[in-house]
Amino acid sequence: MNDRIARAALTRLFDSQDSTGRELVKALGAYAALRVATGAQSPHTFRHITEAELTEGLRRWAQRVPDVDAERDLATIERLGGGFLIPGDEHWPIGLDDLPDAPYGLWYVGNITNGIPAVQRAAALTGSRDSTSYGAAVTGEMAHGLAQRGICIVSGLAYGIDAHAHRGALAGFTGTGPATIAVAAGGLDRVYPSGNADLAAAIRANGLVVSEQPPGNAPTRYRFFYRTK
Repeated sequence: MNDRIARAALTRLFDSQDSTGRELVKALGAYAALRVATGAQSPHTFRHITEAELTEGLRRWAQRVPDVDAERDLATIERLGGGFLIPGDEHWPIGLDDLPDAPYGLWYVGNITNGIPAVQRAAALTGSRDSTSYGAAVTGEMAHGLAQRGICIVSGLAYGIDAHAHRGALAGFTGTGPATIAVAAGGLDRVYPSGNADLAAAIRANGLVVSEQPPGNAPTRYRFFYRTK
């Protein structure tokens, strides 16, 4: 099993906020951590993981092991016209490596040709789903102006401010780099909210939709919270 397959499996096995799983990967690497978490390799003492934390983690992960099929998930994302980025890949956004809870990998659909821009060439614009007409207008104008200057707009594909940010970026896109990147809270085999399906298609044509979640994972409340990182 290679590192890509192991990391793809970990995105289904470990939640984003699972500190025990994260410490396991830091201590052992993705492949060995996966073997311990799935019971294929005996655990031992870890510096930053207590025995109680590991026991609870193993109990929690055991419930998800039957659903882990990285090769299936990788085949699904390929059918959707996307892929799975991991650290070290050409298009991996190295700024993520500075996060204490950096993702194990990024599932994506869309145009990866120009990669994901460095933080200096991107701006996050997010806000209320129940936006005012003034807020929508200002957001669209700001996103359009930044896109005209080659800045990639990052948002969450939600109704309201997020949608206006994406649309403004697409309208101002000059053809350099991705126009906009949508960070989804669930698997990329479904668009959420479904009312933004046409917007998601436009983003895929001139940008990217990315997620920490593998295909099939629902966009739950806590996943919305953690995707904002």
